[in-house]
Amino acid sequence: MSAPQKSPLRQAAETSVLRPAEEWSLRAQAWLLLGKHALYGLSAARILVGVALLGLLISNFGDRYVLWGPASFWAEPHRETSEFGALLGIFSTQSPALFTVFYLALMAVTVAVILGWRTRPMILLLVLGMAGLVERADTLGDQGDNIARIGLTLMLLMNVTAHWSLDARRRRRAQSRGQLSVWQKLWHGLPVLPRWITDPLHNVGLIALACQIFILYTASALFKVQGDLWQDGTALHYPLSLHEYGVFPWLNSVLTADPYMVTVLTYGSIFVQMFFAVGLLHPVTRRLALLGIIFFHGGIAVLMGLPWFSLAMLAFDAIFVSSLTWRRLQLLVRRSRAHRRRRRRSSAAAAE
Repeated sequence: MSAPQKSPLRQAAETSVLRPAEEWSLRAQAWLLLGKHALYGLSAARILVGVALLGLLISNFGDRYVLWGPASFWAEPHRETSEFGALLGIFSTQSPALFTVFYLALMAVTVAVILGWRTRPMILLLVLGMAGLVERADTLGDQGDNIARIGLTLMLLMNVTAHWSLDARRRRRAQSRGQLSVWQKLWHGLPVLPRWITDPLHNVGLIALACQIFILYTASALFKVQGDLWQDGTALHYPLSLHEYGVFPWLNSVLTADPYMVTVLTYGSIFVQMFFAVGLLHPVTRRLALLGIIFFHGGIAVLMGLPWFSLAMLAFDAIFVSSLTWRRLQLLVRRSRAHRRRRRRSSAAAAE
């Protein structure tokens, strides 16, 4: 059997002996138009952002009435000037029981996104539901809510269920049934539009998401360096000293007691955000940038008690992890599960 023919554009990109600028242009076109990228990273991002939003909903379940429900009349002045308009009416009810039903339905939608079940319509419902809920008390929101909504909206353009999803399993089963009609393809989640449309849409959405993350980190760092406390290296001392942020007060006390450690952490947080985008340009610095951003958000989660914000941010950073790394992690997990099964079988056989 002969090898499949490569497209002229890809052949030109791989064998071009043109000037560097023209060769780079051909490779960029091939990257944009031929094939979907970061499928493993986007699948991981879907799961992680879903877990972050589900954690937010679960952790606030006991206070849902006073935060967003019938008892949240304190936020009514903010709703009157909100830009989200009719979306706020999704959860606008004076019945605690009905509000709880809507709240649980939103949690169910979040679980569907995590599992990758009917993912595109579920993502759309999740974006609308989270905007309608969180913006009922916009003073309680944070940047994690914004990036989650922006990222999920861009995910509507992309294939985020290529791996670790129920949709992927349903597509594999449907492909073995032969020729399907358009409606059958839609029902089973198979592509209907040609790849020359879906591949560029996917990659443009991926670029937009990456640019959003770059802008967020760079802007955050630039705002920080304008402050005197950040320039002095003492900015982190004050939030870490507040008992509201003290998940582990003894750990915060240890860090704030050492002025050198506070200075290193303060400057380090600026450098990690400022040079994150540039660090991704080389494989070695990319690893350092990703490790730095993981420790950065991990520190926020542990030291400041903002786990869902940190997880929402890390979710979209997953797109910068190479597919090879994700495949290795997947293989490692499978081997670990197989090893545990063998040990259980050995223990059961020994017990008999």
